[in-house]
Amino acid sequence: MALTERKLRILEAIIRDYIESAEPVGSRSLSKKYELGVSPATIRNEMSDLEEMGFIQQPHTSAGRIPSDKGYRLYVDKLMEIKQTANKNRVRIRSDILKKYGELEQLLEYTSRVLSEFTQYTSIVLAPQVKKSRLKQIQLARLSDETMLAIFITNTGLIQNPIFKIPADMKHEELEKISNFLNEEFAGSTLEEIEVRMADNLKKELAKFHNTVYALLPEMFKALEQVSDVTLYLSGTTNIFNFPEFNDLAKARSFLNLLEERKTISELISRQDSDYLNVSIGTENKIQEAKECSIVTTTYSLDQQTVGQLSIIGPTRMDYDRVMSVLSQVSKMMNQILKEQ
Repeated sequence: MALTERKLRILEAIIRDYIESAEPVGSRSLSKKYELGVSPATIRNEMSDLEEMGFIQQPHTSAGRIPSDKGYRLYVDKLMEIKQTANKNRVRIRSDILKKYGELEQLLEYTSRVLSEFTQYTSIVLAPQVKKSRLKQIQLARLSDETMLAIFITNTGLIQNPIFKIPADMKHEELEKISNFLNEEFAGSTLEEIEVRMADNLKKELAKFHNTVYALLPEMFKALEQVSDVTLYLSGTTNIFNFPEFNDLAKARSFLNLLEERKTISELISRQDSDYLNVSIGTENKIQEAKECSIVTTTYSLDQQTVGQLSIIGPTRMDYDRVMSVLSQVSKMMNQILKEQ
């Protein structure tokens, strides 16, 4: 059975109508609301074909039809044109984000609120992951005769201060030389790159320093890796109750439980590693609790490297073009802000 131009126009009309109304769509209402150029009887026949092809389905309680996940996928991939966010909204989004920009944590938290406000869905911002951050500076400082503070500063603003035991005979001058050496060797490197070098021949270069360095260096970077790699900023978690398909308390509870599983959420969205918009619809999601939802994700970057993700999660009856437009605009603005820091 061929997916003709007429079938595509009818499918697009069904999806747009259902996104707007949340009510199953009938042939007569389509005929009245949309200029499809055919009779209700012809629309009914085409809808039967679309149902047989799996693009729409009929709820048990209604004579109308609603889109299936397969129908939404076709809509997102082929039929939808991403709306350009109105210029006044773009200006407001940028103004709102810049207004709260100070520390990276503030920026990410407020960005999640802006995304939720402009889409009316639940927003998720995944903070930069430690392994993808680049070291800007390493400083070693003596705290007492037998303790040392290692200060790591990264390009994403992460500051970690692990404390280590050192021999009492280690001199201040030695710590200073080691700090200089580490900065020369590792500044600008990611933890992943450092791990490769540590496994390579760098240990030979450390032989000229105090034996303690040979033992301490792996511990220093291990301490960095132990920083939580799953920092999420969520906003609009209760927005799901605004959608009639989540009036079912079991569905709503499942959704809220999903949001509490931060590691699971991180796994759902962190696979995204390029700046295009990724849309995962209903049953395409690997996690059972997310099979009633759609998730739209993009990234933000620093030094032309992806460091985190921006995501919107809501019902499959999502206003995809609006969500994708807002995400795209916010991603570009964040990239620019981080570039200017």
